Amino acid sequence: MLSPWRPWPGQRGQRGQRGFVMIIALVALAIMSIAAIGLMRTTSASASIGGNLAFEQAAATSADQAVEAAVTWLENNSGQTSSSTATTCSTGTSVLACDQTSRGYAATRTDPSSTQSWSQLWTQLVSAGYTAVSQSQDSSGNTASYLIQRMCASTGDASSANGCGSSPLAVNTGGSKKSGSTQSSSSQVYYRITVKVSGPRNTVSFTQAMVAL
Repeated sequence: MLSPWRPWPGQRGQRGQRGFVMIIALVALAIMSIAAIGLMRTTSASASIGGNLAFEQAAATSADQAVEAAVTWLENNSGQTSSSTATTCSTGTSVLACDQTSRGYAATRTDPSSTQSWSQLWTQLVSAGYTAVSQSQDSSGNTASYLIQRMCASTGDASSANGCGSSPLAVNTGGSKKSGSTQSSSSQVYYRITVKVSGPRNTVSFTQAMVAL
C-alpha cells in the first residue's frame, strides 16, 4: 500500500520563503509607483512655476522699456516751448504745461476713487481722449502701453500755485562753500507714469513709476 506524498520540510520552507519574497516585491513595486507619480507631479509643478516666472519676467521687461520711453519723451519736452513730438500750449511757456492727449500726457493728475481700480481709471482716461502710447510687441507676446500724468492740480507752468507736487533740489550757483558762494533752491516736478502690459491668454498687469524732472 502506497503512503500519501508529503513534501520534505525543506520544500515547505522554500515555498514559504518564495511567498514572502513575492509580497516584498509587490510592496516595493507599489512604493515605486507612488514615488513615480509624485515625481511626475513635482516635475509638472516645477515646469508650471518656471513658465509663470518667465512670463512675469518678460512682462516686467516690457514695462521697464515703456517707462524708459515715457521718460525719454518727458526729457525731450521738458522746458521746451515747441517740440516735434508735442503741440504748443496756449497757457504756460512749456509744452508740458497743457495736455498732450495724442501723446498720452495729462498736465493734471487724476487719482482713482475709493471704489475705482487702476484698470478702471485707465479706461476712464482713454475714454476721455488720452491715447495710450503703445510699444512694439515683444517676443513673448506682451504689448506695453503708457500714460503720463503731471502731478499738478491745474494746467499752466508748474508751480506751487497750481498745486504741483515737486521735489526740492538745491542748486549751487557757483564757487564753493568756503568762498562764501550762495545756493539757490529750484524744484523738480513729479510725473506719474502708468504702464499697462497686455500679454498672452488675455493677461493684463499694471506698473507705475514716479519720476522728477
